[in-house]
Amino acid sequence: MFVDWPDHSEWGFGQETLLAEHNIAQSNLFTDDGLAHLIDEYPRENLDIWAFSEQREGEGPSMRGRAPHMSGQDIVEAVKNGKIWLNLRRAGEELIDLEHISATIFDSLEAATGRKTMKRDMGLLISSPKVEVNYHLDIPMVSLFQLRGEKRLWVYNRDEDLAPSSYIEDIVHMTRDEELPYRARFDDQATVHNLTPGMGLTWPQFAPHRVRNADCVNVSLSCEFMTLSALMNANAAYTNGLMRRSLNLSPKLTGDVGPITVAKAAFAQVHKTLSGRRPRISPTPITFEIDVTRENCVKPLWA
Repeated sequence: MFVDWPDHSEWGFGQETLLAEHNIAQSNLFTDDGLAHLIDEYPRENLDIWAFSEQREGEGPSMRGRAPHMSGQDIVEAVKNGKIWLNLRRAGEELIDLEHISATIFDSLEAATGRKTMKRDMGLLISSPKVEVNYHLDIPMVSLFQLRGEKRLWVYNRDEDLAPSSYIEDIVHMTRDEELPYRARFDDQATVHNLTPGMGLTWPQFAPHRVRNADCVNVSLSCEFMTLSALMNANAAYTNGLMRRSLNLSPKLTGDVGPITVAKAAFAQVHKTLSGRRPRISPTPITFEIDVTRENCVKPLWA
């Protein structure tokens, strides 16, 4: 198994989108039967299930779901025939079959960039044909590896227009999910990537992005992680959120790891320790179950 990053990864990492090549997609783990097995082995209570609307101006409504009694095979069938997006978070730790793949990816990043990766979280994404993941950003750094199907990815620059600091602070404080308000004019500033199996990429921290699947089932690995500078930027955003709420200030994220960022990051660590660390829980309530007999395989809980 290999993951190859470009020669300029050490100085380009975190500053631009870097493209990789890999052969992870050749594994039998990602066939329909392989995916069904992985879903059955994965803790069902940790399975992230979402249904997204088509991308539109503003914030598109997203629904969070569950599938407590379905087999892995039935869930795979629902993905093939519905409008479902699954994320098996921390799959590299929860599923022994994927441990080696996770280690290979993160070790390749460290070797290519010269940065140590922390808080590693490789998620297995399984999604329906034509599903769109709406405009959003992630707090950790992200690498995405395409295994099955084709998708189009838009990656945007991070600035106050496209991703205001106050929204990033809310995401860090877990008072909102990662979705952001979208405007069609943002696409003028996007870099578009058409991903096929064997392709991978990573982009700068806090860069907004959105995804549209082609007319086929998509399987990807989403690898979230922190470097030292990324962790300090995330903690600085945490402190900025406290300043905005408590002192009515309007701090901005700079992305530079200077003395002010370091001081804010240190304060955030102290504040988290004193106030108690909370587990990551989505603020979006569960409102549907997967049901293969329903349109898009989505059954609202009130139906």
